[in-house]
Amino acid sequence: MRSSILTAELAQRVVDQVRPVVTHNVNIMDDRGIIIASVDPSRLGTVHHGAVLALERRDAIRIEADRADTRMGVNVPLVIDGVPVGVVGITGTPTIVEPIARVLVLTVSLLLKQEQHLDDSRWREATLHDLLNAMIDGAGVSEARVLAKLRDVGRPLRSPWTILVARSSSSCQPDASSHRNSLVGIDNAVAIERDGSLWVLVGSSDAGTRGVVVDRLHAAGASVVCGRAGATMPELLVDAQKLRVLLGHSVPDGLVHELSSLDVDVLVSRQPDAIARDSVERILAPLNPTLRETASVVISHNLSVVTSATALHTHRNTVVQRLARIKELTGLDLRLFDDAVTMKLALAAARQLADSDKTNSA
Repeated sequence: MRSSILTAELAQRVVDQVRPVVTHNVNIMDDRGIIIASVDPSRLGTVHHGAVLALERRDAIRIEADRADTRMGVNVPLVIDGVPVGVVGITGTPTIVEPIARVLVLTVSLLLKQEQHLDDSRWREATLHDLLNAMIDGAGVSEARVLAKLRDVGRPLRSPWTILVARSSSSCQPDASSHRNSLVGIDNAVAIERDGSLWVLVGSSDAGTRGVVVDRLHAAGASVVCGRAGATMPELLVDAQKLRVLLGHSVPDGLVHELSSLDVDVLVSRQPDAIARDSVERILAPLNPTLRETASVVISHNLSVVTSATALHTHRNTVVQRLARIKELTGLDLRLFDDAVTMKLALAAARQLADSDKTNSA
């Protein structure tokens, strides 16, 4: 344990807490014997010679009578993991105040261990946060660095990998912290919160291990977008950057998506809003909501009129008539591949604009 963890702030907090119940003067000294907390503020910053001696001997020093520079009392060293980090001193008859001093030493020891635990937890969280942010931002992180950092924070994950993102589908749903709690007990996953989303790195990943993580998050009310299962480090970094681009525009819908199925959305998300708006105005503006829905369903069902009719709960002839109307209004025949791609890009652009509008109005 680092001796510097015994701060003046923590020491004074202990002194202030015991002052109402301990009638004796209490001092706490650092590992040099300098008083860093005291009932008597005038003594702060001065060297306590009894404390210096206690540190040297690593044993309690009892002063049986007042001296020119030292008052009667007891000084008990505070030793943590074999290292003297400070001294607790109390004025008064040694046989009376020594038990009090030892109780205070125990109290300070427990507080120091708690502070160390919190400090270590904050360090692990910051290290993990920096690592995943570097991966997400495309900072050229090597697999060796990833493995080393994960070992440092006590999470020695291994390849192959998966990265995925979870986000609440509405403001009424649980937030990223709640989603993170749903992963407690899953040893092969680490997560950070970033911009309202939970980013999860899964190690030793295959379809089964990834599925456990996804199921937990979705059951907690999250929309989830999943990178590929069993990814190499270069593939993982590509997926991370795609997810970052996608989340800049995409609004969660409460479903689970494969990132590979959203390539068009990723590409469209990279274009300026002005270009997206032009596509929407040229291609989609002439279409009423029914025709837009029909175009979307036909494209999502591989241009099949029969399966699209089933999905739309209507007759195939109705779908054919709507497709003819779409061609009349836009010049696009959705049964032709190139025209269908143009419509798919326009629909993705419309989602991008809707997401941008929601973000700007939030």
